[in-house]
Amino acid sequence: MDKEPFQQRSFNWLTSQDVKSWLDERDACALVAAVRKDGVATHGNLKRALAALSIMGHRAGEVNGEGDGVGVMTDIPRILWSHALEQEGKPGWLAEDRRFFVGHLMIPNTETDLTAAKEKVLSLIKAKGIDLLLERPMLTRPQALGKMARQQVPYLWQVAGVVSNGPLENVERTLFSLALEIEKSTDVSIASLSSNVVVYKVRGSSETLYQYYPELRNPDFTTAITIGHARYSTNTATSFERVLFFFNDTATTEIYTIARLREQSQMLGVDLPVGGSDSQDLDRLLSTLIHHYHFSLTEAMELAFPPILTEVDKLPPELQTIYKYYRQALGPFAQGPAGIISRFGDECVFSVDALGLRPL
Repeated sequence: MDKEPFQQRSFNWLTSQDVKSWLDERDACALVAAVRKDGVATHGNLKRALAALSIMGHRAGEVNGEGDGVGVMTDIPRILWSHALEQEGKPGWLAEDRRFFVGHLMIPNTETDLTAAKEKVLSLIKAKGIDLLLERPMLTRPQALGKMARQQVPYLWQVAGVVSNGPLENVERTLFSLALEIEKSTDVSIASLSSNVVVYKVRGSSETLYQYYPELRNPDFTTAITIGHARYSTNTATSFERVLFFFNDTATTEIYTIARLREQSQMLGVDLPVGGSDSQDLDRLLSTLIHHYHFSLTEAMELAFPPILTEVDKLPPELQTIYKYYRQALGPFAQGPAGIISRFGDECVFSVDALGLRPL
């Protein structure tokens, strides 16, 4: 644990002097993104995204003074992991390898045998032929959490290694398959398991997130892309596990065609999470379309939220043909209101539902 004395302080460096009256609107989640076009990873990129989340703190639902939840998805902080590997006597340069991955896992605090749960996960990793380099409890500061969050906080666990088997383009597919096996075989939830990104999430506010994870305050934590989300819970109770992100995306959704999305997803063999929210189900659909059916992120999003037919009719003839083919074969998986920011690899997609019911 971090022994640094805890100080409850606000984001003095993250507050805005120009907060407008419209910031009092409180009817949806907050979505933010900070993307460097030059691809250079900096600590400032993370700070700007946290600043935006702080300013939009009113968009996180609140129960008894605690926010519904906040999360950020960033690049793997490779400098930090290089140092971590070297401290364990392993080559630090492995953190820069494109096959290097990091997993953030959450074991529920109701688990009676933590050691057995971890050994099960480690056995699944080994069965995939993945080389595990490091596993450790995640560095956190529990005193930053509110009362309700402390009651349900899971055991947060980091794993890191190298997917040395198979072609490079299959690394993410292998990790997605591993994540599904872990969730099927155990009660462990996957916050992130990727060779590109990591996810930090917490039940609470943006200030809670920043205080809870000391890694986020380390100047060596650099990223070229940061996507942030503050949860405004509508149709499911909040928890650490339900705070976005999941594998690919963050969304502010109230999908009124959720039954159709689940039915059509199951027809395609999508392993939907048990008791998942609409956002969790949408994320699993997108991930499956990418990893199992080899669509790009943009194509997967167009399948999930296709444009209305009057918009399709404005496209070039060859595009009309393919859009109408998939529309007839699958129909729209979902309609909104939904605003989505999604990332896979170096590709980001910013999308709304066909009618634009939830502006982004």
